Amino acid sequence: MSDHLALTSERLLFPHTRELAADDPSIGKALLAHTGEPPPVAKQLTLEQISSPADWQLYEELRIEVEAGFGVPPPQVRAMVAVLRERTAILRLTMYFGRTTEDGVVGSIGHFGESGWARLQEVDIFPAWRGQGLGDALLAATLHRLHADGVNTVIVGADEDDWPLTWYRRRGFTDVARVALTR
Repeated sequence: MSDHLALTSERLLFPHTRELAADDPSIGKALLAHTGEPPPVAKQLTLEQISSPADWQLYEELRIEVEAGFGVPPPQVRAMVAVLRERTAILRLTMYFGRTTEDGVVGSIGHFGESGWARLQEVDIFPAWRGQGLGDALLAATLHRLHADGVNTVIVGADEDDWPLTWYRRRGFTDVARVALTR
């Protein structure tokens, strides 16, 4: 069932998604599912919905900083954020800032889905706050919120040649499907 939900969520984002066989040697994207209890919260972090124009402006500025580390120029990042904003309406994607009382906004995360399942998107800890366990706190806070809302399957996608794949696996996500890369 998780494989069907994972593929459904991927096709909502990328309608021409092509599933890869488990033995296909090409590098693809792994779709992973978390179906257990949310992990304990080690650090307090609150989720605040990104909704106002000022919120989106701040998100864009912070996302430019994130993407600069990958060599993505600001105009391309602005276009990415514009697509993300469109998805908030089309997919009912909800974006949040992760905020701590000491540091303020430290990251962001989004999700969309239907009854009983959700797909995580744009999971980021901003560069100045990395390496402090805030990624775990952001993920845990989101999983707790989704669980409280009746979500029992949480899907995420991770490129097979990038470090987040291992990070998600260590946090209880299991591989349920493979698809061709969409980069």
